[in-house]
Amino acid sequence: MAEATELERLRQVKEYFQRYYQFEDAVAVNKQNKEYLKTYIHNDFDVEAEFNMKAKFTRGLGFAAAAGAVLGLLLWLFSGMWLVGAITFGVVTLGLAIVTAYVLKVRLRDAKVSQREVNEGIKEQIANLDARDELLIRQRDEYYRGLKKRVDFMSLDYMDNIDQIEEILVNGEAETCEDAVAVFEQKMLLQEMSSFLANPAQPEVQPLDPGKAKEMFGDPLEVIRENRKKNKRNKKADSIFADW
Repeated sequence: MAEATELERLRQVKEYFQRYYQFEDAVAVNKQNKEYLKTYIHNDFDVEAEFNMKAKFTRGLGFAAAAGAVLGLLLWLFSGMWLVGAITFGVVTLGLAIVTAYVLKVRLRDAKVSQREVNEGIKEQIANLDARDELLIRQRDEYYRGLKKRVDFMSLDYMDNIDQIEEILVNGEAETCEDAVAVFEQKMLLQEMSSFLANPAQPEVQPLDPGKAKEMFGDPLEVIRENRKKNKRNKKADSIFADW
């Protein structure tokens, strides 16, 4: 097992890396928050679609017709004149329909105004997050540059593999942090070679220019013609010797 000082050295670097990951997490969360806030921004068309004026007016018109029918029927019964009931039905239904349309129009207008206010507030929050995003990214990048100076025994490309490097040190496969990194790199190389031998990459065959191909391999049609001539000569020879 490696000396305690080497283990402490490595664990100190792990703490540095964890701090860097915190910066990365903060940047990611900030971006997620912005995307989440954007879902609250809606234009007038969205408000109209959600309000669904047609459905609300149709429902209100049904209530108006029902109220008109009840009043018309009552007046018809009391007066005994169906015309009075019919006029009452028409007037009440029309009046309530006009009131319903007006009320819905006002409510839709208020909904649009309210949504515009929401949009402004959301945009202001997003602008604040944009500023925070720039700050977090700058802090993360500055911290990364500082890591390059502090971590002198390994490439920061191996940040995600720090646990494997620590395991090599703890298991006694290396005495120093530098040696542990070297062992890790050697293992990576062996793993890549084993993977390559198990699944060798097939070289991609590039098609040749027809002229160059003919120059290199000859004319395949000429080869076919020569083979035909050769077959004919062989058949002719066989027929001659067949008489013997």
